[in-house]
Amino acid sequence: MTTFNLPELGEGLEEGEIVSWRVTEGGEIKADQTLVEVMTDKATIEVPSPTTGKVLRLYYKVGELAKVGAPLIDIQVAGEVAVAKPAEAPVKEVVQEVKREATSGQFVAASSSAALGAEKVLASPAVRKMARSQGIDLSQVSGSGDRGRVLRTDLDQRGASGSPSAATALGSSKIQSLSREERIPYVGVRRKIGEQLSRSMYTAVHFTHHDEADFSEIMRMKNDANEFAKKNAMNAKVTFLPFFIKAAIWSLKKYPILNAALDEKANEIVIKSDYHFGISVQTPDGLMVAVVRDCDRKNIFEIASDIQAVVERARTKKASTQDLTGSTITITNVGSIGGLHATPVINFPEVAILGMYEIKKRPVVKEINGEDQIVIRPMMYVNITCDHRIVDGAIAAEFLKSLVNNLENPARMAFW
Repeated sequence: MTTFNLPELGEGLEEGEIVSWRVTEGGEIKADQTLVEVMTDKATIEVPSPTTGKVLRLYYKVGELAKVGAPLIDIQVAGEVAVAKPAEAPVKEVVQEVKREATSGQFVAASSSAALGAEKVLASPAVRKMARSQGIDLSQVSGSGDRGRVLRTDLDQRGASGSPSAATALGSSKIQSLSREERIPYVGVRRKIGEQLSRSMYTAVHFTHHDEADFSEIMRMKNDANEFAKKNAMNAKVTFLPFFIKAAIWSLKKYPILNAALDEKANEIVIKSDYHFGISVQTPDGLMVAVVRDCDRKNIFEIASDIQAVVERARTKKASTQDLTGSTITITNVGSIGGLHATPVINFPEVAILGMYEIKKRPVVKEINGEDQIVIRPMMYVNITCDHRIVDGAIAAEFLKSLVNNLENPARMAFW
C-alpha cells in the first residue's frame, strides 16, 4: 500500500482546499490520472496519481484544507495485497456517533465527549487557528466532519448563532425542515471569491465616483477597426473594451497613484510602471479576474485578441496562474448585460477598479456652432471605485474627467 502525500503546490504555499475528488474509495486509479483538484490562493491545480491501483482511503472531504506534505490518499498498488491498517480511534480523539433520522433525512449528533480538552478534538491546524482567533472552545463545538472532525463551517455556524450547533442543542430529537430549500456547498472558487471580496471590503475604504461619456467617436472607430480586421484576415473581434483600456492608460499616466497597490507589511504604496489590466469574467464556477498584460505596449487589435484568448481559458478552466494574477488595475464590464451603473468592489490589494456599463441613446445638450442644442447621443455611464486610504476624491474625479475626455475625443491621442 502507498500513502501519497499532498505535493508542493507552488512557492510559499502550505495548504490548498479540496475542490473535487476525481476518484472514490474502492475505485480503480491509473498512474498519472487526475486524483483531485486542489485550489490555492493563486490557481486550481490538478494532482495526478503516482501509481496504478485501488483507492483505499481519501483523507479529506471536499471543502477541507489539505496541508502540503500531509497524507492525501491511500492506494493499494496493482498486484499487491491490501493490509488492514490498525483501527484509528486513539483515546485523545473525540468520537461522535452520527445517526440518520429516517423521517427527516437529516444527520443528528447523538453524543460527544465534551469533557475532553480542545487540544484533543479532531481539527486541522487552520481550523484551530480560526477557533483561537474567534475565542471559540473547540471542545464545545459539534464537529460535522469524519469521526467528529471540526470543520470551518462548524465554526461559522457557531459564530453566527453564538451557541453550539442546532444539532447538538437538540440532541437526538427529530430535526424537521421548516421550508423547502436547496443547500449548495460553499467551496472552491465561490468561497475564494467570498474570501477575497470580504478582505477587500473590510480592509480598503471604498468610495465610487461616477461620470458619463459620449461614445459616438469610439463607436465609429470600433466599426472601422473591425472592417480593417476583416479585410486583412485578422483574427480579432474588436469591442469597446480595448479602446476603454487604451483611454484609461493615457489617464493613468497622468494619475499614476491609481495604477498602484498597497504593501501593508512594508507600509509602502507601490506605483506600478506596468499596465496589466484585470478583466472581470463570469465563469460557470463564479467570477474570476483574467489578466491582459502590457497593454501599453500593444495596439487595439493585439489587446482584443489577448482578451478573447484569456477569457476563453478562464471560462474553460484552462487558465494558468499567470492568466489570473498580477493585474495592476481591474475593469468590470457589464455593458452586454445592461444596467446604468454599480459600485464595484476593489480587486485588493489594487487601489482602484473601473466600471463600464450599457451604452444607451439619450438626449444630451451639446454646443454646436456656438449654440446649445439637444441631440441624441450613445451615452455610457462610467465610474471608478478607489481605496480612500490611498486615493483622494479629487484625484478620482480628475482621472475620470480625463478618461471621459479621451473617450469622447480619441483623435487627440496618437496611440490607437
